[in-house]
Parts: sequence; C-alpha cells; structure tokens
Amino acid sequence: MDASGGAVAEFASRLRRLRIEAGSPTYRDMAATAMYSASVLSSAANGHRLPTLQVALAYVAACGGDREEWRRRWLVAAGSGIPAVPPRPAAPPGPSAAREPAARGSAPREPAARAAHQAPRATAPALPKPFRLPPRPQGSVGRGEELARLASAPAGPVVISGPVGVGKSDLALHHAHNLAPAMVDGQLYADVGPVPAGGYDVSGLLAELLAALGVPPGQIPAAADQRAGLYRSLLAQRRVLVLLENVHCERQVRPLLADSATSTTIVVGRSSLLGLRDVHRVRLEPLRRADSVALIVRRLPERAQADPVSADRLAELCGDLPLALDIATRRLLAHPETSLRWAVNRLDRPAALLDWLSVGDLSLREVLNSAHVQLGDPASDLLDRLADLPQPELRADESILAGADHLIDELVEAGMLRPTERLGAYRLDPLARAFVADRDPAHNLLPRRSVPFPRIRPGAGVRQLT
Repeated sequence: MDASGGAVAEFASRLRRLRIEAGSPTYRDMAATAMYSASVLSSAANGHRLPTLQVALAYVAACGGDREEWRRRWLVAAGSGIPAVPPRPAAPPGPSAAREPAARGSAPREPAARAAHQAPRATAPALPKPFRLPPRPQGSVGRGEELARLASAPAGPVVISGPVGVGKSDLALHHAHNLAPAMVDGQLYADVGPVPAGGYDVSGLLAELLAALGVPPGQIPAAADQRAGLYRSLLAQRRVLVLLENVHCERQVRPLLADSATSTTIVVGRSSLLGLRDVHRVRLEPLRRADSVALIVRRLPERAQADPVSADRLAELCGDLPLALDIATRRLLAHPETSLRWAVNRLDRPAALLDWLSVGDLSLREVLNSAHVQLGDPASDLLDRLADLPQPELRADESILAGADHLIDELVEAGMLRPTERLGAYRLDPLARAFVADRDPAHNLLPRRSVPFPRIRPGAGVRQLT
C-alpha cells in the first residue's frame, strides 16, 4: 500500500476524479487512445503503487487533462520515495503466454485481469484532434484596430457582430487563426443557422461538438443539460478554440459558453446578443472610405491608380461593405477589359447594381434579403417610407422617426440604417436603398420571416459542422 503517507493515494484519487469529470469513459475506450491496456490504466488509478510517468500522462490524455499540470503532480508524488512500477506492454499474448503458470509464491491473477491479459483486442487508431477552422482570409484591409481589441480582450467568450456584408466572418477567422497555435487540443467550427419556427434545440449541436472532441457516441448523455455540462467540463480542462458563426439569438449559444481560462469561444452574428452576460463584444461598421479604396487598389492596382475618382465612386456604390467590394473586384478581375469608369456609370441604377454584385454562389441581393426577412412588419414598413424620402440624412427627432427608437435599433442592427457622425442622425445604407427600390416579384425574393436563401446559409433544419 501507499507508504508515503498518502501522496500516491492522493495522486490516484485525482486520476479517478479526472476520469469522472471526463464523463467516466470505460478503460477499454481509454486504452484505444492511450496505447496501454485497460488493466494497466485501471491499475494506475487504484492507489497501490505510483504508475510510471508515461502511463500517468497517457491516462490524463485519454481523459482530456493538462499533461504539463499532471507531469508536475506526478513529480510531487514521486518525490515521496515510492518507486514507480513499470507496466506490462499492451501486446496481444501468444499461445505460450496464455499457458504460462503464475510465478512461484505469487498470488493468482484476478479473473478480470487474466481475461484482459489473454483476450486479443483490436486497438482502434487514435482519432486526430479536431482542427476544423476554415482557411484564413487573404487580402483583408482596415481591421487592425478591431484585431488589436480582440487580442487584448480579457479571458472569456467574444461576440463579433455587425450588419450584413461587413466582414464579421473574416475578422473572426483572422482572430481565430491568431489564437490557434496556443489551442493545442483542437479548433472547432460550426455554422449555427437560423432559429426554426418551433424553437431551437441545442442538443444536436452539442452532440456534434462532443463527438468532435473525441467523446464516443455511447458516452454522450441523452439530456441536453448533461451534454452541456460535459462539453463545458472538457473546455475547462483543455485548450480548445470554438468558432460559432451565423448565430441569431442567445438561446443558441448560452449553453455552449464555458468559464475556462484555457479555451476560447468566438460567437459571430448580426445581433450584439445583449442578453449574454460576461462576454466581450466587438461590433463592426463598414470600412472607412480610405480603406475601401485601398482594397480596390490592392485588387485592381493599374485600373485604380489610373482612375482614382472612379475607384472612390465604386467604394461609395458598394456602401464600403467588404462583401460588396469583394464581389465587385472579383467581377472586374474576370473582365480585365472593363474600366472602372464604365463600371460605375453602368451601376448607378439600383437594378443594375444588385444584378452586377453577384458572382458564383454569392449574391448581395440575396444577402440583403436574408436580413430583410428577419425584420418585423413595422420596421419593414418604416424602411419603405425612408427609401422614398429624398434627403440622405434623417434625425431621430423628425416626425417619421419620432418615437420609433426600437424600430431604428432594429434597422441599424440589420444593416439597413446607419448612424452618422452627427449625434442622433441616420442615413439609409446605399445598398439598402437600392434593394428597397429594386424589390420586384421577378426576383423571386422570399416573403418576410421565411427561411433565408439556402445558397447563403443552411436552412432551418440544417446545421453545418466543418
């Protein structure tokens, strides 16, 4: 037994607690990743003898523990003077080994230990750690200040919000890739998607995330709250980065937020999700005009330098939105014979502008419609009235906006209305004005409050985990 006055017993007790916190995986399941037999792993936690450092760290890794922390704990226990007993290798026994009698004077083997030693066992290959982030975007401009704020943010979840097309996903991916080298236990990515009419059930997403973290299907709890508890326990013990995109409401992510000093969760959505407590928020606005022009110059250097006035006008027509600028420059790159002047002269008409801002499976009209369908009827009616006004700027105390603070907030959050530098003043986003002016049944736009376009994001019943 433990002659060290309890050091080895305490070490074994902590190993057992770690296994419980990891969801009590069976020793057979642990053996599949630890590369030691189930009997060796079981003996490591029985408290009779101190296991070798290699066995202890394999046990810890199979339970998702911090290897460096447990290495220090093992050294403390080993300093008590108790010898570490090396394990038998987990090799399939041959016929002669099966007939080998017990050593003279030794105690007979327990039946369970003898069965574990004799039964051949197919060891499943260890699953790779999840590294599922999409690639880092290339060619972004103008977000250095926001990246610096994210880098200096205190530990805890981060919410990145902003209107459609403003570059939330690009910023989140840049920040996530900056953090990734320190997140040695993996990086998870999920496109959460809209809230179905019947409400949102986070249980399915939790099951996918737990499976990605290596929890066997048979050990994933049935109840959503138990899945959330296990998921948060794993994040508290590991170094994991989680990026959750396309989040629409707090209920979709609240069970996924863990109080962890080692893991980070980044939440991306149009809403600021003010119902979430203790999160760091960064809200994006459209690019400054100088940054928009710099993006055009980077993509189209010869044409932009030859006609800076048209480059500025193209940025204005695109509303200084990174998504619109990206689509526009891709179109122009595909047509090297097209000058900037010809393009901006053609795009002054709303229908032509939105038709042109479409490439591949990206359509700015559809992106704007995906925001419009989420508006309530009063906010949509106000947007229609604002689009009919000739003046570019409106004050909140004007008759059309007076007493409509909550509708103004709804339109601002959707990206249809923008606050100006003057306090209490707003202007209709130029692309939103084009969208309202151009709405036509011929475009087959979906009615308000229906499922957004599947080419832009998954439908209500579909969730992506990539």
